[in-house]
Amino acid sequence: MSSSETSAGAASAALLSSRTSVFRYAADRPRVLAFAGLFLLDVWAYLYLDHPVLLLLVFGLGILPKAPVCAFNHHHQHVTTFTSEPLNRLLELMYALQTGVTSQAWVLHHSIGHHLNYLDQKKDESRWQREDGSTMGELEYSVNVTLTAYPRAWKVSAKYPKLRFTFVWMGVLSVALVAALVAYRPVPGLIIFVLGPLFSLFGTAWATYAHHAGRSTASHSVASNNMMQPFYNWLTGNLGLHSAHHTRPGVHWSELPKLHEELKGAMPADAFVEPGWPWRWFGKTPPP
Repeated sequence: MSSSETSAGAASAALLSSRTSVFRYAADRPRVLAFAGLFLLDVWAYLYLDHPVLLLLVFGLGILPKAPVCAFNHHHQHVTTFTSEPLNRLLELMYALQTGVTSQAWVLHHSIGHHLNYLDQKKDESRWQREDGSTMGELEYSVNVTLTAYPRAWKVSAKYPKLRFTFVWMGVLSVALVAALVAYRPVPGLIIFVLGPLFSLFGTAWATYAHHAGRSTASHSVASNNMMQPFYNWLTGNLGLHSAHHTRPGVHWSELPKLHEELKGAMPADAFVEPGWPWRWFGKTPPP
C-alpha cells in the first residue's frame, strides 16, 4: 500500500471515529446536552416560578451561560449538528427560544450574507461602517445589527426559495409557541421566552463587533480579529480563530485550530487581540 493510500485511510478512519450515527461530529454531543440542560432550567423556571424578581434573577444568571448557546447556534447553521433533518429542526427550535435566532436566520443573514459580503462594507449584513465610511461605535453597531437582522435575512432569502420556506414556517412556529407560552403564563413567558432571547440576540450582535470592526477589508487574512485566549475559544467553539473561520466557513468548529495553524503566517500581528468584556476576566492569552 502506498503512503498516499495509507494517509487517506488514516484520514478516513479519523473522520469516521469523530462521528456518531446521530451527531455528525462527536464533539457536538456534550455541548448540545449541556444546552438542553439550560433549556430545561428555563422551562422549570417558567412553570414553577411566579415572582418577577425570581424570574429576573434566573434571566440574569442565564446571560453568561447562554453566550456559548449563541455561538453554537452559529456553528450549527454553518455545519448542521445532526444527520437527521427533523432533529436539526428541533434543535433550531430550542435555540430560537434561547437565542432569539430562528431556523435558517443565521444561514441567510450570516453564512450566505455576511460571509460573502463582509469584505464590502456597502453590502455586509453585519456592516460596521457607516454610509460615510467611518466606524460605528460598539453600541450603535449592536443596536443596528439587532434591529436589521431579520429584515436583512428576509432580503437575502429572496434568492434562496427553499431556505426562505424553512425560514418562514419555522419562524411562524417559533413565534406561535412563544405566544402560547406567554398566553398561558404571561409574566414567566415574557421574562424567560421574550426578554431572554431578545437580550441574547443583542448580545450576539455585541459580540460580533470585536470580530471585524475597524479592520482592513483587503483580504481574509487581514479582515478579522483573532482571539487566542483558551477560555474564550473553549466557550465559543473556537470562534476566536476568526480568520480561519472566514477563510473556510464550512470547516467544523472542532477543526479550526488545525486550520488556524496552517493560515496564521499570513495574519498580521495586529490581527491578534484579547477578547472583550467579560471574557477578559478569565485570563490573558498565553505567549506563543
